[in-house]
Amino acid sequence: MKNWNPEVNLYEPNRQSPVAIIVILFQLVQRLIRQFWPILLVMFLGRGGYENYWLNNVVIVFGLGSTLTSIISYFKFYFYIKNEELVIEKGVFQKSKINVPFDRIQTVNLQQNPIHRFFDVMALEIDTAGSAGNELSIKAINRKNAEEIRSFLLEKSRLAKAEKGIEGDEVTEGVASIVQKETSLLNLSISDLLKIGIGQNHFRRALIIVGSLFAAMEYARTIIGASFETQIKEVAGLVAGSAFLIALIAVPLMIAGSILLTLIQTVLRYYDLNFLKTQRGFKVVAGLLTKREQSANLTKIQQIAWSTNPVKMIFNLFDLKLSQAASVVVARKQSFYVPGCYAHQIEAVQETYFPGVSAVDFEMHGIHRSIMWRRWLYIGLLPAAFAFLGVYLSTEALSIFPIFWIIIVFLYQYRYWKKWNYGISEEGIRTSSGVIGTQWDLLLWYKIQSVKIKQTIYQRRKGLCDLVFYTAAGGIKIPYIELEKAQQIRNYVLYKIESSQKAWM
Repeated sequence: MKNWNPEVNLYEPNRQSPVAIIVILFQLVQRLIRQFWPILLVMFLGRGGYENYWLNNVVIVFGLGSTLTSIISYFKFYFYIKNEELVIEKGVFQKSKINVPFDRIQTVNLQQNPIHRFFDVMALEIDTAGSAGNELSIKAINRKNAEEIRSFLLEKSRLAKAEKGIEGDEVTEGVASIVQKETSLLNLSISDLLKIGIGQNHFRRALIIVGSLFAAMEYARTIIGASFETQIKEVAGLVAGSAFLIALIAVPLMIAGSILLTLIQTVLRYYDLNFLKTQRGFKVVAGLLTKREQSANLTKIQQIAWSTNPVKMIFNLFDLKLSQAASVVVARKQSFYVPGCYAHQIEAVQETYFPGVSAVDFEMHGIHRSIMWRRWLYIGLLPAAFAFLGVYLSTEALSIFPIFWIIIVFLYQYRYWKKWNYGISEEGIRTSSGVIGTQWDLLLWYKIQSVKIKQTIYQRRKGLCDLVFYTAAGGIKIPYIELEKAQQIRNYVLYKIESSQKAWM
């Protein structure tokens, strides 16, 4: 193999760097803190006693067990090449052996957390067509060897696919030339990160903060005991007559806390984000404490989506998602994601995925208005009727809230119906939907695995249906369209799939 002169012989069983012991232990501690942080917080704030003594012992035992598990995992883990396959052996209590043919390797991503950086090592995550999430992960390898192993595996994968006639990889050039041909599409600055953080979903973060506070209080009540309940009751008595004032103070604080939490998370995750166009597709490198590198080969990308919301529209920003045919998408429930793109960058990605899309004349259609009335009935009218009846039976008074609810839900569903559009062309489909924000999806016909028409009893009576396009990375559903139109589209798409000479991956 040209340009291949590693310090390790891959044709002999190799262990990871000893740093892998620390990395595995670090990951176990991270999971412990994420899952049990309320208990740990109360332990530090508690007043001692038998309960805390017992919990301290549990934490010590768990820590010793985690350390022992990390050491055993290191000595049980081997990786090597045999019979033109990458072989990974691992297991603490149960040994497993994973054989990965080179032609199944899709991407090899590099990652560095603070421990990796301190010891100048890297982690390799090998994504294959059919693996399960993170199981093909080498926790720590010397930086130079990690980069050489990645190039070696990608080159082997390219040659194996070329030998089997699998489309999608360039056969005439090596990995070295592929790495060199990269064009930066986006590099996020600090101001971009601030804009992205401000434009995120803060309502969800606020709920997380409230839920965390309640969880911490519950653990405190359980561990500290009756004295904690007495203190809470005293505080509640002091503020019982100031509910409006408390809400007036708490709501802004909760919003501010949510924004601050989002900004911190955005900076940690997307610091110095560099979005690159490569010869094979796209690559993104980002992270402050943990630096991640993720690749998306064009052959694996099944569909693309971009979205915005009112706040991001002020900054002319869009979020980009590339759905890939890979285990990472299925197991982790996530796709190749790039926040904070501008319009011209979205257009460049569209043009790469769907050449000539800017000149395509999509035949636009809307969905049937029955979806608006149906959703209004179930979400608006029926709940309002039950609420109205419940209030009247309990207080014998009328409430105006159900009326407001009916109006709000109607306006929401009306906007949902008006914004749902789809465009048909000879090569693919583009959809747009949303209520407050907007999301667009773009899908090429030859990427589709199957087409299904679904009907509820109500839809059957109205001659309507849902039309669903399935790909190897999810799908697109067009709700409430005429059955006859759906059948025509389905037949056309099936014809395009059967007549296309392009491979879906």
